[in-house]
Amino acid sequence: MNEFEKLLEEALALPEEGFRKGQVVKGKVVKVSGDTVFVDIGYKTEAVISREEVPDVKEGDEIEAVVIRFSPRIPNPLLSRKPLEEQKELQKLHQAFLEKKSVAGKVERKVRGGFIIDFEGIKAFLPLSETGKKIKEGQVLDLKILDLRLDGKKPKIVVSHKAHLEEEREKLRKKLLESLKPGDVVEGKVVKVDTNKGVTLIIDGVLRAFLPKEELSWGRDKNPYNYTDVGEKLKVKVKRVDKNKEFIIVSLRELKGNPWEKFLQEHKEGDILEGKVVTTTPRGLVVELAEGVEGFVPEEEISWEGKPEIKKGDIVKVKILKIEPKRRRLILSIKRTQPRPWEEYLQKHPVGSKVLGKVLKIEGSRAIVDLGEGIKGIIHRSDLSWTKPRRVEEVLKEGEEREFAVLGLEGKYVKLGIKQLTENPWEKVKEKYKVGDVVKLRVKELAPFGAFLELPERVEGLLPFSEVPKHIRIRKDQEYEVKIIDLNPKEGKITFSINALMEEKPKDEGKEEAAAVVTSASSSGGFKLGEILKKKWKM
Repeated sequence: MNEFEKLLEEALALPEEGFRKGQVVKGKVVKVSGDTVFVDIGYKTEAVISREEVPDVKEGDEIEAVVIRFSPRIPNPLLSRKPLEEQKELQKLHQAFLEKKSVAGKVERKVRGGFIIDFEGIKAFLPLSETGKKIKEGQVLDLKILDLRLDGKKPKIVVSHKAHLEEEREKLRKKLLESLKPGDVVEGKVVKVDTNKGVTLIIDGVLRAFLPKEELSWGRDKNPYNYTDVGEKLKVKVKRVDKNKEFIIVSLRELKGNPWEKFLQEHKEGDILEGKVVTTTPRGLVVELAEGVEGFVPEEEISWEGKPEIKKGDIVKVKILKIEPKRRRLILSIKRTQPRPWEEYLQKHPVGSKVLGKVLKIEGSRAIVDLGEGIKGIIHRSDLSWTKPRRVEEVLKEGEEREFAVLGLEGKYVKLGIKQLTENPWEKVKEKYKVGDVVKLRVKELAPFGAFLELPERVEGLLPFSEVPKHIRIRKDQEYEVKIIDLNPKEGKITFSINALMEEKPKDEGKEEAAAVVTSASSSGGFKLGEILKKKWKM
């Protein structure tokens, strides 16, 4: 028996002499009449007790009660079992205090500084600082006893609801720590946001969880405020459970799964997608196609011509050129999602159109022409003139602006011509001449392989040296009588021959004729060989 129980017994002990108020007595029920029960306790008259306190009692039963009113002046001592019940309740409260267990009590009323709690007749005080949460009169609470002592015969008890709640939270926290494992999905309330570190949550109001900013997203955006805020609820996936420190590490991005795996399942090389520019570098652009999925656009794949102004945050269309799954790398192109500018130019200026251009530079047998808006044209020597100049510089000069005819496309260049702006003289040649015709023409140019003779239509033909008798020396600017042996207007070719002309004459005349085939343009006097031969033939 402990000291507290001794004090209780002394308070209710039966004195050696007579009866007194507050002592415990035992007696036999002798009569039950209406609301009153009569009990023989060995006094000269029966004691009485309210039937409400012993509703099931009957005559002959033995009961134990406490004398609450006794005087020689009243006929029957008055008994009550309530002090005994309170004694039992007080003993139960004391045991709970020793074992630090929670007990249920009812909020009786609010008083200054706190509340009065009723434990089956035993009163306790609940300070406001120990309420833990908002409470009201009549509410039954689970409480921890902070202090219990007897002040004379009256107990003084201080209780706490807050301590009980903390104990329950601790039990739940330990239970959660034991049950949670990596991969579990939990929901918590955000209690703190740190832009440098991450987000702190409370799971089920008891367990602390930390969401590092690296686990917010698969993408580049690691600003916690773009995903949540204090007071919001957030679902996360458990990554690690630390039972020693009693907290867990969680992830938001793992709820969405690895974006690369999904992307590789849904897309292939050649697909055209929209993305956001997240980085610009001298070498190219980094474009985000989905959260955590980025690709690189090399500088040469940004535009067909020029360097357009593209900045961070712009939305662009890209084509997937290459996928490297193991490296999680994408090579993208912006320009290949757009029409080729030279193709667009040709749609606006179809074959046969006349356009203005400026000669940028001459490269050997061709020239590059600026057509404006980043479009370049190309013109070959063969398209400069129907007379086929030996050098481009004979027709064009760098910096010169002039009109050209559109002929089509050559790679990324618009193919141009100048001769197509005028009538094709070969059409006239085709109508006027035929193979076998004999004409007298001037030598315009000499080449190692032959001489170029010019027709009146300003079309040149070739007199190969192989078609010239050995004893005849061809000179520039001299006129020669030749025979057409090949005529191909489609390819712009005409071939002459002196040999073919000579072969038509008799052998004895051929020798004499050879001297008369050529007339020197530089002769200033005397008879011409042709005239001498004519006279001779008449004779």
